[in-house]
Amino acid sequence: MTTILYRLLHSLPTSLSQRLPILVVTAYLFGAVVTAWAVQSLYQRSNALAVAETSGEILHQIIRRGTLLEEPDVIDYHAGPFEVRQTEGLPRALSAQSIPLILELDGDRYRAAISFPARPQLPEALRASLIEQSATVRLSELARGIARQDQLAQLTVFLPSGEVLSITAPSVWRDRLGQTRSVLIGLAIFTIGLSVIIPLSTNLAGPFQRLAERGRTPENLGELASTEALLIADRMRRLNERFQHEQDRKTRGLAAISHDLRTPVTRMRLRTELLEDDALRGRFEADLDEITNIVDGALDLLSIRELPEETYRFSLVALLESLVSDYRDVGKRVNFVNPEEIDLNSASSIFATSGQVVVKGGAECIMEGQPDKLRRAFSNLIDNALKYGDRACVEVRPKSKNTLEVSIHDFGPGIEPDQIERMLLPFVRGHVPQTKRGIGLGLSIASEIVELHGGSLSFANADPGLIVTATVSRDGGAPASNTPVRSDR
Repeated sequence: MTTILYRLLHSLPTSLSQRLPILVVTAYLFGAVVTAWAVQSLYQRSNALAVAETSGEILHQIIRRGTLLEEPDVIDYHAGPFEVRQTEGLPRALSAQSIPLILELDGDRYRAAISFPARPQLPEALRASLIEQSATVRLSELARGIARQDQLAQLTVFLPSGEVLSITAPSVWRDRLGQTRSVLIGLAIFTIGLSVIIPLSTNLAGPFQRLAERGRTPENLGELASTEALLIADRMRRLNERFQHEQDRKTRGLAAISHDLRTPVTRMRLRTELLEDDALRGRFEADLDEITNIVDGALDLLSIRELPEETYRFSLVALLESLVSDYRDVGKRVNFVNPEEIDLNSASSIFATSGQVVVKGGAECIMEGQPDKLRRAFSNLIDNALKYGDRACVEVRPKSKNTLEVSIHDFGPGIEPDQIERMLLPFVRGHVPQTKRGIGLGLSIASEIVELHGGSLSFANADPGLIVTATVSRDGGAPASNTPVRSDR
């Protein structure tokens, strides 16, 4: 099946604008043909049953005519949909799949038999009704019952004179697909068609799905990629190269500026030592520190994605617990909430008494990524929370099968709703007192690191304070590569 699909796709034009109309027209024609065939089969069967149901009077006339004829020769004739042969005895033996009947027609009894090449599917349709029926009604039901078997049939009637009527109806009693079989075959053909058309359409859309994946532009879109997909991939590759070139140029320029500024800043620091006014000297030193921090912070923001660091498989819970412990060691009011803690009562033994055991659910927060960068991102977020609210609460939990969620709650004044979107912009600061200095790059750097790990930052005002939520991907959000992933460090 795969080989056939590849051959079909290779036979199509390379342009998607030509492939799609061909695929749509082919699917439409295929569906129309299958539907027409199924409707035609059902219509022919329904029409045959209607003809058989109205042929009772003709059958009755054939039987009455046979009883009146006294000619010993073979007589062949047509009557309505029936072909009749009257002979002086049975011309040949009946088939093994014959069903004997007794026909009671207006007080007269006739022996009869219905011959089939195969076992009939609905033999109960050939039986007479329990209520009394006229000859025309009985023969109409019999003709319809024979037609419902959907196979070639012959009605043999033994006349009292010893002659035999052999009655066939080539247009009514013939081989054809039954109603259920017609529907099932139609559905089967339609399913086969879908199994071909869906992979074809999936192969057409596959290159665009790979282009839409987060990460780098795929190098190989497959040999079946359309011209448009190849052009888009080439354009994306060129844009990425241009963006990377511009980013490198900005980084180099900022690095050069930072390097060039260090010399005059150093001279100014030396000159501030000559100031006798301590307050003035302190203000000068603070301004020089701020200049240095601005340049270094901007350089970090531009180069954070390029800083080399190996990818590890680690527990995000362990990383955050260690980070919070460092803050608590220096007297900062930072609390950490485990994703789950299960209290178990241990059983006593001869070696120890019973006690309470706390099982932490950190195993649910295993991920792949660059822990040093994540530690820096969460440090920035915690520092920001402490700057605004003097204390912070850190919580981590699994959000879905593929993502983890870390929320950091400060208890400060919050942010105006119309200012939330601006908080991720570089050099934008919130409501910080003048005594607390900063350059407004902490959130921007944290956002870059979180995006590097396939996630994003979001903000929500709480009562009181602000909740910053970082969502990261368990696989680190990076495209697949040949770089091995190390286990917990």
